[in-house]
Amino acid sequence: MRSLAMASCYAATEKMTNINRVSRLLLGPCTDQLRDLLRFYIPPALFPAVLQRERSRLPRLTVPQRNLILPSSGVYSGNYDDMDISLLYILLRNICRIQAHNKGWGNVPDSIDRSVSANIEQIRLARNCCGHSTGGLSNAEFNQIWSDIRAAVVDLDKVLGNKNKYQGAVDFVRSDTMDPEMDKQYREQLLEQMKDNETIIKKIDSLESTQQGIKERVLVMENSSIPPNIKEQHKMLLETWQREDSSFHEIHSFPNILDKVQSQQITTILGSPGSGKTTTARHLALRLKTDYGFEIVPVDDIAEVKQNGHPKCKQLFILDDVIGVWGFKQEDLANLDKYSESIFNVLSQQSKILFTCRKAVYNEANILFTFKKENYKFADLKSFALADEYIIDLEDTENRLTDQDRTQILKNHCIQNGLSLIPEDLSNVSSTVGILMYPLLCKLFCSNSKYRASGKEFFEKPYDCILNQLDCLKGHKQIQYASLVLCMFCPNKISEGSFKNQDSRLMEIKSIVLENCRVTNGSNTKIIDALNSMINTFTTRTSEGYSLIHDTVYEVLAFHYGNEHQEDMLQYMSSTFVAKKFKINKNSEEPVGLNIKLHKEHYPAFAERLVRDLKCLELHEVFKNEALKEPCICNAFIDELKKLSYLEIKKIFFSKLEDISNILCKRDQEIKSLRRVLKYIYEFQLQKLLMGKTLGELFSFKLEDISTILSKRDPEIKILRKESKYFYEFQRQNLLMGKTSGKHNIRVISWVIAYGHYQLLKFLFDLVSEQKECICRVMDLKIPGESGNSYISELEEQTRFLNLSCCSDDVEVVKLILKLYDMNCINSSFELTSKLTSNPLVTACNVGSKPVVDFLIKCGSDCNQTDKKDRTPLFAASINDHVDVVDLLIKCGADCNQAQKEGRTPLFEASLGGQVDVVDLLIKGGADCNQTDQEGRTPLLAATITGHDDVVDLLIKGDADCNQAYTEGIIPLYVASFFGNVHVMDLLIKGGADCNQADQEGRTPLHAALLGGHTDIVDLLIKCGTDCNQVEKKGKTPLFETSLRVDVDVVNLLINCGADCNQANKEGRTPLFEASLSGHVDVVDLLIKRDADCNQADKEGGTPLFAASTNGHVDVVDLLIKGGADCNQTDKEGRNPLHAASFFGHVDVVDLLIKCGADCNQANKEGRIPLHAASKNGHVYVVDLLIKCGADCNHADQ
Repeated sequence: MRSLAMASCYAATEKMTNINRVSRLLLGPCTDQLRDLLRFYIPPALFPAVLQRERSRLPRLTVPQRNLILPSSGVYSGNYDDMDISLLYILLRNICRIQAHNKGWGNVPDSIDRSVSANIEQIRLARNCCGHSTGGLSNAEFNQIWSDIRAAVVDLDKVLGNKNKYQGAVDFVRSDTMDPEMDKQYREQLLEQMKDNETIIKKIDSLESTQQGIKERVLVMENSSIPPNIKEQHKMLLETWQREDSSFHEIHSFPNILDKVQSQQITTILGSPGSGKTTTARHLALRLKTDYGFEIVPVDDIAEVKQNGHPKCKQLFILDDVIGVWGFKQEDLANLDKYSESIFNVLSQQSKILFTCRKAVYNEANILFTFKKENYKFADLKSFALADEYIIDLEDTENRLTDQDRTQILKNHCIQNGLSLIPEDLSNVSSTVGILMYPLLCKLFCSNSKYRASGKEFFEKPYDCILNQLDCLKGHKQIQYASLVLCMFCPNKISEGSFKNQDSRLMEIKSIVLENCRVTNGSNTKIIDALNSMINTFTTRTSEGYSLIHDTVYEVLAFHYGNEHQEDMLQYMSSTFVAKKFKINKNSEEPVGLNIKLHKEHYPAFAERLVRDLKCLELHEVFKNEALKEPCICNAFIDELKKLSYLEIKKIFFSKLEDISNILCKRDQEIKSLRRVLKYIYEFQLQKLLMGKTLGELFSFKLEDISTILSKRDPEIKILRKESKYFYEFQRQNLLMGKTSGKHNIRVISWVIAYGHYQLLKFLFDLVSEQKECICRVMDLKIPGESGNSYISELEEQTRFLNLSCCSDDVEVVKLILKLYDMNCINSSFELTSKLTSNPLVTACNVGSKPVVDFLIKCGSDCNQTDKKDRTPLFAASINDHVDVVDLLIKCGADCNQAQKEGRTPLFEASLGGQVDVVDLLIKGGADCNQTDQEGRTPLLAATITGHDDVVDLLIKGDADCNQAYTEGIIPLYVASFFGNVHVMDLLIKGGADCNQADQEGRTPLHAALLGGHTDIVDLLIKCGTDCNQVEKKGKTPLFETSLRVDVDVVNLLINCGADCNQANKEGRTPLFEASLSGHVDVVDLLIKRDADCNQADKEGGTPLFAASTNGHVDVVDLLIKGGADCNQTDKEGRNPLHAASFFGHVDVVDLLIKCGADCNQANKEGRIPLHAASKNGHVYVVDLLIKCGADCNHADQ
């Protein structure tokens, strides 16, 4: 009876006891820990010095606080133990230089933020919560606050490295008996602190408001040095700055930048054009105005500082480009010196100056001058202003933008312009490494729809911005522009040694470039100085000297210079550049992209360069150049060839090449770039889409893996759709090598044929005929017979050349080749690799050239002939989505159901790739919609995996069986449910798919939808009649699966539709057991409300309460007990929930169980009580709590 009376008394004061316990914790261990934290950052011996240095950073203090740390009698001489939480928070925040958490000091931090500042903030918030609470704290409120405080204390213990000193104190206070009188004192002490703070805050607010008004009026009266009209101009200008500042992002290092500006009178901000130096300076000015009362005075000339300055006013002057815009202006630096004494008088002790300076201009000046602080001498102000100590470089390692900075800058500009970009777009753009002038690009990107249409490419290739900068250099700093061009020609690396060696080519280029750039005095030293001055703007220093800072700069510079000086580019640039960048654009006067539009007068020079590259065997660069197919260029090229003798031409084009190392290297580079995509040709596409897993393995993945799979699926599909051009290019590269009888047979004529240069090919063939020679013999396509008087056709080599002609996508080239060759080669195959062969018709179908395919068929090509992997021409055309070729082949008798070695048909491939028109043609041509591959997969399953609803619709209309199962028993509806494709689901169900058909593991489409986390699919399946209680092989119901995850809406949906809350799996575990074990509070709460049995045990006798107690889920334990769970129900080993909580050291759970009637002395089958379990594992606070609650210290086990 006595114990019941005590419990009743305790319950009546529980809320106040809770708040008093928290107050005791805050004023005891938490305050002591914050004192230790202050000692950690500022040893007591250094505190007075630090306080004097950082005094300006402190906010208004209460009288007791000020008397304690800033006594009028002198310096601080007190003790950290005299400081309360309020003062400790102020000091830790303002003078310890602790990094602010991601929400900023004074705000509620993210729950996952474990930074020092976030943990300090949690303690402050807990104190405020208790201080403002009048009715005490409920158990739920108490548990939440206690949990937050404990987590903060644990983290701060790690920082202090004190072996969990305060964590132990927190756990002790949690379980210690409360003294009502002492509790009341803690509570009153906390309330008194809060009351004092609030009173002071109100007084300070009132005083500050009055003081600010007086201050503003005094400043207006005193500041008469600035004329009223100028002040009005400043006001209008600042309003513009304020509007533009809304998009400004304070980067990760901004607090340090702000500290530096506050601590010194003069600051110079360096940065490249577009790096944000001006916007940063303006934002700093606005912050100093708002936070510290500075008057902003924008000036255009250093002399205005003297004119508008007032020694008694708190002014902030801003001057952009202090020593020049396009280059260093010595007169500007001289003016700094001229007005130095006047400026210093104006600055006095209150005012500041913010300069901005371009990085290249500063570097240029730094070559001529060494800037030093020089002890603040007036005459050395020019040096003082640009001394290293006062420079803030926005592009150095400390201030360089992080990925997070970039994302936020772009977001801010989007918000300012009312744009909505999806997160994927933001991450794609902001992740670009080494981006130039990023803040400016963000501004332009969000202000112009033309730029936004380019997406990420605008940031990767910011052409317009760089072109404008180069225009300025060319007009104002010719030596710098010429130096960049010279570096580009060198190619992209130049050093002092380059000039010392007197390389004839370099000297020749230098002379031409300097003349073109109108540089009269371009000494080697000036060129090196110019390159040095542009470091981190346009150039960078390497181990070999200097190079351009970014490929984009190289590309834009080449375009900028090359359009005006095409002869130089054709003469000195690499063959790769000439091949890729010189274009014939007949339909427009404007160049496309950064390509150089070739002028008509330069056609001969272009042709001459191509012939030069041809002689150097730069075959890919010459013959992949589309400009060579233009009649005007080809004519010029032929004119150059005509300057050579017939024997020279014959040797160049028809002779077998001996030195082929360079060509093989080029071939390997071409093929290497194709490897990633070509693996989809040689390996089964479905397996790649499923990350190398079978469907059955895929559906056993954890939920956290599913999003990864889904995110990778769409990019994989896009690659499959693009693979056609990659495959035939791979095919072409192998054909070009001409490997016959184990040896390479490489001839230049192969490139002419393969890349479709018909006009050139005809010229060469005609030239051979004019010389009365046989083309086949010249090309070794007919070799002497045994008698020596006759010739035998080399069929394998002829087949290779015919395949090459089919790669050209030009029927005229094919006709020209076939006219000279043996017709038997039309149905012959050529071995590309040990695993891959190709015949001319398959090659043409891979390319997708309908005229070539039509011509070959008319010449006798077999439409159903296969390669080594049994792939037909129809298979090749279908996988590559060549609709017109597919149509032609079907009309010419191609078998739509002929499968390759793995059993895949053309319909399967087209369904996988989502080629709707091809699928439609194949079905109409007699393709079997239910034909499976060797793994039992149908075209419908392939289309379902890749999510092509239009293909699914066509297949169903073509009599595809919606319930035909894959070898693991998985049907298309299961797959669609897993991937969450509502449209495909709807089509399958309407097409007769069985919503309850299970796979070999007994899993239905509903299980798959739950695994994929698709609530809308679950809802659709339920509406279509799926059984909510159908179990899989392990006895798990859909509700059981869902209870493993925090998805209350789906749980509620299943229960509303008839799911049994108490149906157990084969181990006897119910949905409530699983949710309790996992700690899903909301799911547990819902299941209990829907009549789940809180005492239903599994086969081992374990109850949901036992499971929750084992894992320390105190909130779940509380819900279960309130829902009727028996605190003393035991498992087969005689263990109750208190045993479990004690064994694992969950103090909160032990405390709650005891309060709710758990027997501290209930023994298990071995005679061991909870005290045994806690003692064995060393859980001191649990042991203490059990003993205080009546546990028998002398209880012996068996």
